Amino acid sequence: MTVNTEEHLTKCLEVIKNHNINLTEENIFDFLKITYRWPFRFAWGQPSVEVISEYGYNSSECFFNQQTRFQFDEWKKFYDAGFTTILSNVLDLNFELRELSDKLFDLCGTRINGNFYFSKGTTDHRVSFPSHSHEYNVIVKPLYGKCKWIIDGEHLINPEEAFIIPAKSMHSVYECTEKKLSLTINLQ
Repeated sequence: MTVNTEEHLTKCLEVIKNHNINLTEENIFDFLKITYRWPFRFAWGQPSVEVISEYGYNSSECFFNQQTRFQFDEWKKFYDAGFTTILSNVLDLNFELRELSDKLFDLCGTRINGNFYFSKGTTDHRVSFPSHSHEYNVIVKPLYGKCKWIIDGEHLINPEEAFIIPAKSMHSVYECTEKKLSLTINLQ
């Protein structure tokens, strides 16, 4: 089922906004230390862990070994340098996320993909992809930290709760100077 009506999208937003997810930087590190959980790519081709480089490109090859096993210590160098990491397909990582996944399944009739955008913050590196759009709606729920966004040319500064990036809307994060973790839910 697709989330294609404004009413249905609003219901999804309310579920996500009101669902309690308590995670810390250390929790994310612990998830990443389960190295077999993070394949180089999932069966559908999506990388499990990516770093957004200064030029807006994804990078992941340098922190997976020849057996495609995730190397936490190699990845951590990028995190410590301030690069943003994308962790894909994360709605199975703990009880709160699995519970959210089940609620969205009940509402949408299909499994929904969720990703984390994770950073210690920086003033030196690109914190997002260049302005881009998707063919689908995205709901963003900041779990901690503040970022400054541009969505369709308007500045959205320091969102306090979940918000929708409508399909085909140009968007990017243009500043993130502190530790942050955001959950994004793709609704196709």
